[in-house]
Amino acid sequence: MDSELKNTMYYYVTLLCMFNILFVNVNGLTLKTSRACIIGAGYSGLGAARYMKQYHVNFTVFEATRNFGGTWHFDPHVGTDEDGLPVFSSMYNDLRTNTPRQTMEYYDFPFPEGTPSYPSATCFLDYLKSFVKHFDLLSHIQLRSLVTSVKWAGNHWNLTYTKTDTKENVTETCDFIVVANGPYNTPVWPKYDGIDTFEGSMIHSHDYKDRKAYKNRKVLIVGAGASGLDLAIQLSNVTAKLVHSHHLVYNEPKFFDGYVKKPDIMAFTPKGVIFRDESFEELDDVIFCTGYDFNHPFLDESCGVTSTAKFVLPLHKQLVNIKHPSMVFLGIAKKIITRVMDAQAEYAALLASGKLKLPSQEEMLNSWLKHISSLQVKGMKIIDLNVVGSEMDQYFGNLTEEAGVVRAPPVLTAIRDFNGVNRLDDLLNYREYDYSIIDNFHYERKYNPRPNIPCPVEV
Repeated sequence: MDSELKNTMYYYVTLLCMFNILFVNVNGLTLKTSRACIIGAGYSGLGAARYMKQYHVNFTVFEATRNFGGTWHFDPHVGTDEDGLPVFSSMYNDLRTNTPRQTMEYYDFPFPEGTPSYPSATCFLDYLKSFVKHFDLLSHIQLRSLVTSVKWAGNHWNLTYTKTDTKENVTETCDFIVVANGPYNTPVWPKYDGIDTFEGSMIHSHDYKDRKAYKNRKVLIVGAGASGLDLAIQLSNVTAKLVHSHHLVYNEPKFFDGYVKKPDIMAFTPKGVIFRDESFEELDDVIFCTGYDFNHPFLDESCGVTSTAKFVLPLHKQLVNIKHPSMVFLGIAKKIITRVMDAQAEYAALLASGKLKLPSQEEMLNSWLKHISSLQVKGMKIIDLNVVGSEMDQYFGNLTEEAGVVRAPPVLTAIRDFNGVNRLDDLLNYREYDYSIIDNFHYERKYNPRPNIPCPVEV
């Protein structure tokens, strides 16, 4: 992107935000909430529920599906579930976490001793179930309630949802909105010449369920993010041939004799794919591991935010809707550990309970515009607006300073950073190690391979 275009884009974003907030004047804000509405009962929504209860805020969690747990709840359906809803979960069989559980635990609610640092997805779901049970949250979760509209009505929010069992539409009033519908439910589908002519099967990793379906098949994986690398491990020694198209530079392990690394795709044919090096591979199946977009179709224009597939703006601390600060977003921040969403959840509850006084609206907007300027200096793009990344420890500190949120120890950032490097250095074995936190700044790591992955969580 040339500098002139980049400057134009930043200028446009700045004008957009200033126009959006121009006629609203809030000189410091303390909220008093009679009812909070939380959209989504995944990790972040459950965290918000825990803190709302702790800070004595009346609340309801609206969950579209029949189960809480978000993406951690395995759904065997593809496309739509038993209620006709899009399948929101991206879970598949035999998944294990790719970051140590210590970076994913809720504050003051650790996994039991003996839990591997990289537990299975079913174990993590059991952890969420035990969390809900421990904090007695189930009675606050309204299942089969698909939120379809959120509108600002002058001094409150109107939230409309569909009861998926009766198809009845219901509108309720809320003083405070927590948007926690998750970032992993709307897959990104790439476009290639000839893709519509391909005669084999094509899915996004969102719809991948089990390795058994690919036994003795010729399979192409596109992408080498978390899902792409994990499926490369899963499908090794299962497929007849595994073709992997990506441009990641890392310490590629020897998967199996049938593994073939390929550059980016040039075009599809009815029988396979032509790559940028002009080579061709005949294929049975293609799995796109090409990421996810944000999706907030229920947000009305009156909400006062710009929500796109790649970013949401303007948000104070990657959380607070600056125009209407009684709306917060959890999980919009990118390149973070899961524990960040727990800290965000406490921030939201402190705000809803009146225990947190926000800066003035003008101060929040100016702070946000400084963030925009810092991105421009770093040569980053508009789609990086919500990235925290290397500044994660400072982000934890900022939430603590402004809201009194319990400070996550810097050791979690150290574990995150080491794991990110080590995963690419030792892809096939990095999960065979267990981490132990020694103090707020130090940890130890020990080799502890297990033929079976234990889960001592009691539900």
